[in-house]
Amino acid sequence: MPIGLYSSSFRRHALWLSVTSALLCAPLAHAQDTSSSSTQDNTTTKQLQQVVVTGTRSTTRTVDDSLAPIDVLTPKDLASTGAGDLATALNRLLPSLDFPHPAINDGNDALRPATLRGLSPDDVLVLVNGKRYHTSSLVNYNESVGRGSAPVDLNSIPMAAIDHIEVLRDGASAQYGSDAIAGVINIILKGAPGAGKNSIDVYGGVMDVGDGANNGVEGSVAIPLGGEQGKAPGWMRFSWNYQSVMNTNRAENTDPTFNYPPRDFVNTPYPPPTPYQRYGEPAEKVYQGVLNMEYNLGDGVQLYGNLIMGKRDVTSNGYWRMWNNPDRNVIAVYPDGFLPHIVNPTRDYQGTLGLKGQAWGWNWDLSGTYGENDLTFDITNSINTNLYYSTGSSPTSFFSGRYATKLGVLNFDASREFSPSFLKNGMTVAWGVEYKKDEYDVGAGDPASYYFNPNTLDPSGNVYPGGSQVWPGITPDLAGNFSRHNYAAYVDLESDITDKFSAGAAARYENYSGGVGSVVSGKLSGRYQVTDTFALRATASNGFRAPSMAQVNYSSTVTLVSNGQLVQVGTLRPNNPLAIAYGAKPLTPEKSSNYSIGAVFTPMDPLNATLDIYQIRIWHQILYSDPLTNTNPNFPQIAQLQFFVNGGDTRTRGADLVVNYNQELGDWGRLNNGISANYNQVHIESITNPALLGPYNQGLLTKGTPRTKYVLYSDWQKSGWDVHADFTRYGSVTDVSDPAIGLVGQKFAPRWLLNLSVNYSLEHWIFAAGVDNVTNQYPTKVALTNNGGYEDRANGLQYSALSPFGFDGRYWYGKVTYRW
Repeated sequence: MPIGLYSSSFRRHALWLSVTSALLCAPLAHAQDTSSSSTQDNTTTKQLQQVVVTGTRSTTRTVDDSLAPIDVLTPKDLASTGAGDLATALNRLLPSLDFPHPAINDGNDALRPATLRGLSPDDVLVLVNGKRYHTSSLVNYNESVGRGSAPVDLNSIPMAAIDHIEVLRDGASAQYGSDAIAGVINIILKGAPGAGKNSIDVYGGVMDVGDGANNGVEGSVAIPLGGEQGKAPGWMRFSWNYQSVMNTNRAENTDPTFNYPPRDFVNTPYPPPTPYQRYGEPAEKVYQGVLNMEYNLGDGVQLYGNLIMGKRDVTSNGYWRMWNNPDRNVIAVYPDGFLPHIVNPTRDYQGTLGLKGQAWGWNWDLSGTYGENDLTFDITNSINTNLYYSTGSSPTSFFSGRYATKLGVLNFDASREFSPSFLKNGMTVAWGVEYKKDEYDVGAGDPASYYFNPNTLDPSGNVYPGGSQVWPGITPDLAGNFSRHNYAAYVDLESDITDKFSAGAAARYENYSGGVGSVVSGKLSGRYQVTDTFALRATASNGFRAPSMAQVNYSSTVTLVSNGQLVQVGTLRPNNPLAIAYGAKPLTPEKSSNYSIGAVFTPMDPLNATLDIYQIRIWHQILYSDPLTNTNPNFPQIAQLQFFVNGGDTRTRGADLVVNYNQELGDWGRLNNGISANYNQVHIESITNPALLGPYNQGLLTKGTPRTKYVLYSDWQKSGWDVHADFTRYGSVTDVSDPAIGLVGQKFAPRWLLNLSVNYSLEHWIFAAGVDNVTNQYPTKVALTNNGGYEDRANGLQYSALSPFGFDGRYWYGKVTYRW
């Protein structure tokens, strides 16, 4: 369908983007084209004008002449953010990407999702060296952005191993398969050895209020294989990261010694209005290593491979259990109440081994990939009140179960340049086949973690909640191993048909087991060079996303807040009889269409501007239902239940602006400047069953991510000095009123955040220091009227989980790097 008429709000923002582009471009002169990277010197500029490998099978495409919008980010860009993890760095560099930092989110504190163009995190495909990367095993079951998703954990890949990142902001299901509705993030690992390419870094930082210390050592070293450097037939590179992160706390009452509610009101006439909570970033220990290699076997055949290994121990927490709550606390064990801890050891492994070469004029690539994410729930400082009052005792630490997702892929790809007589510049023909197997494992917890006796009643006659407090264990009947497989084949054509007009076409067929069925997707792309300095480009595609194995097979019982009270909420599989009674049905694939129109303007060498307008429609989008009150007396252990549904149809419209300008200052060095901006509006066209998706969850889709986000940067370089500044405006986000959960609607105002950093290079050494959030900005506080909803101001959670930049305040950091 055509893009059609846009809303007046969209037209206003699109006009602003266009006018800003024109104003930036008009007065600038003596520039050099750098496209989309934010902090680039001459070397980086040359790198960005080399070929890109994402969204194209051509061997000659650059950022400038790509048929779809693509960003290329270098290690210098990532380092300029001061971020300690990849997802946070991308959030600060890409206006179309959102990575909020919710807290008290159980296991989702360990595995946080990132969104692109306001769509589900599941709609972003992540590749490593062009190969599909495995997803995480945990469903985001809390009331936060990305609710119901189980996407890739970007933070499982250390930044020390990254050569550059290519971000394709366009639908690419026809080229890469399921999940590529919003776009593709392709992480390219560092490769061959060379002068200045080995490094070791020591870094550290701390929040302005004194918590959140972040310290670590990272590095990357390569060696030649089979000979001297520069002449050897192969190489091997090892990159690593060790990181220790302390937690933060931004709750209103951060004093754990305060006994609330007070036993003695006479001696405590004016108690704080809220109980103690720990609301902020979790504590982490990170161990990561990446091995990347390539070896020339002769006759044009190369052996290549990589191995990514990571372990993160993340300690988060639930809500404070008050001493006088008989269902949640045992006074004999915790006389002052307690804060339950969730310890999530999460492990990631992915390996790829392949051969590539040439035969009969074809470039071919045969590879196998296996990846796995394993997440364990160890609950400490907790108790099972049902077990205690049933047997007279209960452990305070529990193994509550585990989840694992596994991915196995076999690929064969081939491409060749043809020169038919009817084309002036020839054509790239690519085709390939793929076999993919997905597995999902659910492991039961120890018996004490899920123990529940429905006959054990509290003094009010209610059943004591069963299972370990904060995260009850997985029962054996929910454990199991689940799998499915699919076969795929694709063909991709691309050509510079004339000196001015380039075009591409792709088609893909996939067939899934497990009742998913077959899907066909296609894509058309074109670019026309109107003048030497101005070009137009456009794409049209349809896509799909198969239900993830986690969405089909995940099941758990967790403790969430409803109307200000802690309740047991169970997530049921769609085929569970209880879920079916409440409206669950078998999940079917999401279907999508994606249209974009863009312009590329390069009036002079140092100046480049792009503006892309897009529309994405998703039919049968897979959503997580509201918690529904359980009235079935046969399941007393859960008060509410939820499940996945093909919930409705959405339409997303937006625009991306990227402008870069570099200027030589003679004796004063070099100055790089730029602005990038995104406008994005998600609209719900229909809801399949409004009883399953209330106003709050609909609002997460339409107003949970910023509608606008702007990034301005400047980078000054001279004589070993590099001074960087970026200024980011995060647009407003909104909680939508939902009387069913006691939530009063609230709009959280936009914020501007300033980041500064200084680097000094001295021979092999680089000394760096910086400040993130220089002006110490915090989000709008949650209104005092929000005492029953998910924001839960009554319990001291004074900042919204929707904040697109978190709520930790100013951060100071330093780094020392040695390169050789």
